[in-house]
Amino acid sequence: MITRKNSQLSGASHNMTATAPVAMLLALAQIALLSFGAVRCTAQESGDVRSAAVTDSLRRDIQFLASEELRGRSITDETIDVARDYLRERMESIGLELDSVAGGSFQRVEIPVGSEVRNESGNVCRIQIADQPAVDAGLGDGFGPLGIGSDKHSVSAPVVFAGYGISSETHEYDDYQTIDARGSIVMLLRKEPGASDPDSPFDGVKNTRHAYFATKVSNAIEHGAVAVLIVNDPDSTREAVQKVQNRIDQEQRRTERLAEMLSNLPQQAVKNRAATAEKIAGTDRMIAAMQSELASARRGILGITDAGTKSKQSKTIPVASIARDLADRMLRAGAGASLEALETQINQTFRPASRALDSVTVSLSVDLKPAIAVSDNVIGRLPGKGLLANQTLVIGAHYDHVGMGGYASMAPGTIAVHNGADDNASGTATMLACGAELKRRLEQVDSHRTILLIGFTGEERGLLGSQRYVEAPVRPIENTTTMINLDMVGRLRDNELTVYGTGSASELEGVVDSVNRDFRFNLFKVASGYGPSDHQSFYRVGVPVLFFFTGLHNDYHRPSDDFDKIDFGNLTRVTDMVSGVAFRLAVLPQRPLYAETDPKVQIRRQMTAYLGIRISEQNGVVKITEVTDGSPASKAGLQIDDQIQRIGRQAIRTTGDVLSWVRAHEPGDSFEIEVRRNANAVVLRGKLEKRS
Repeated sequence: MITRKNSQLSGASHNMTATAPVAMLLALAQIALLSFGAVRCTAQESGDVRSAAVTDSLRRDIQFLASEELRGRSITDETIDVARDYLRERMESIGLELDSVAGGSFQRVEIPVGSEVRNESGNVCRIQIADQPAVDAGLGDGFGPLGIGSDKHSVSAPVVFAGYGISSETHEYDDYQTIDARGSIVMLLRKEPGASDPDSPFDGVKNTRHAYFATKVSNAIEHGAVAVLIVNDPDSTREAVQKVQNRIDQEQRRTERLAEMLSNLPQQAVKNRAATAEKIAGTDRMIAAMQSELASARRGILGITDAGTKSKQSKTIPVASIARDLADRMLRAGAGASLEALETQINQTFRPASRALDSVTVSLSVDLKPAIAVSDNVIGRLPGKGLLANQTLVIGAHYDHVGMGGYASMAPGTIAVHNGADDNASGTATMLACGAELKRRLEQVDSHRTILLIGFTGEERGLLGSQRYVEAPVRPIENTTTMINLDMVGRLRDNELTVYGTGSASELEGVVDSVNRDFRFNLFKVASGYGPSDHQSFYRVGVPVLFFFTGLHNDYHRPSDDFDKIDFGNLTRVTDMVSGVAFRLAVLPQRPLYAETDPKVQIRRQMTAYLGIRISEQNGVVKITEVTDGSPASKAGLQIDDQIQRIGRQAIRTTGDVLSWVRAHEPGDSFEIEVRRNANAVVLRGKLEKRS
């Protein structure tokens, strides 16, 4: 599932370096694929046997897709192609046709991932201090162009230091009040005054919008700047150094393991010894490249994508990161104060220290181009039959994830495999299992719609794979009757299965309810066909949709979204439920009729906090029927037969109101509950605890 991430704050470089040869990964994939021959089921087998086979296939698919070797399936990492090829082979093993895209199964998707250097010689930063010899800051050594600014631009101008580059009436703070930045190159500090101070007027240790790169650049332009030089802060510099060092240490440990493997291989194992030696050489080359990256990080130089993407305004001037030592040199010469002294002064006084840098000019040139990653949607087809064959039912799931962290990670600063077992190896595996089940069941049907299974890429970058498909469908969109989307379906809790899109066609809710009679999920149905996953791309072009989802959880977009946390028993139930719904929609005589729905959608979280009450509802009155001993409710003084009037500012009229409030809060959050007790209003307070 895509994250709504603010890219204006610092991110991580998209150019993750490979750590495992693709050939080795493909070999692992082949081993995994060979095992599927043993789990196919015939129409004569019992339901229990088929259910066990489904569980087995789900387990094998997720185990491979969420493995450490696939490094989180980022679209900027070569392992995304390993996952792609695995999907194709699995679709082939199911018996799907693989010729929907010009005779093949891959649909190319071009995904913007920021900027990259077009021509190294076109990126220049020359510093002139009075009549001293000019200093040329090397690309990636003394400075680095940032993708938030102009792609191609040259400027030479005097330099002014504008502190944190903030103008805020709310905080009665303006770095530009005492300087004239018109026609100047503005040097700015990253973040905001007192960023590490809980008592900072700029919202303590949290970032306000004034810390955003985009806000700083925009403000500089409004004050007449012709270019911006950004100086990284000490804390971020230390974090960047540690991240690169951790990666180097990881690769060095890998080299040691490979060297030990090589020493244990017999001399006659010529091919294996050569392959292992090549792996060692490749890792050594990688470490050498990362040593250069480490040197840049130590000087505080940001990566080209770290300031986010350009806007219509920011792209009008060049923006670059300047090494802290070079910034210090300019400040000492032009302002008579060191970088550290000025940072300390502003952070302690919360007052600007801006000034023009006498006799300091910079000539800055940037030459960048858009960086594009190429990945593929994977499409398999189960041909239709009879009168319905020209209509299409799409079952889709995205197979990309967020890689080693950085972009879209919910664990900022962490470089580790984000395995994406639930997001979205679970949906991908469920899609494949549904495909196998539909092929089996539809063999005995005379008339059914054509089924497309689509593994989407680029979902984590903004639904780009599904958008590409609806722009260039392999079968007419106007004949696509429904799209079923599977995203994060592997962590069912409280038997609650959320289904979005039940109002996107009048027939869909009835189909879902009918199939659910056999499974007895507690369905949470959302009428809207919108939402931050691939179904939205289809709904926007007039296709009714259903989106199955088991809820957000605390491992979302973190390295902890692991294989061992998947609930395979309930995932099998979800898979069987989806297969049943898909079968009904494949054979339904009438085509579902598209309906408009509310575009405002809130993604449902799993309940992580614990209050400790049982409740009942009658005639708009919610009454407590049980209070668990030692629970937050018990500690707060809630009692049986208390009638809940409100929690915080939320009026309580139904049991759903209570559950929604608890679901929206975290362990440790304070609560204030007003109850009616013996005709009196009583207000009680406490803190939610972590749900076991």
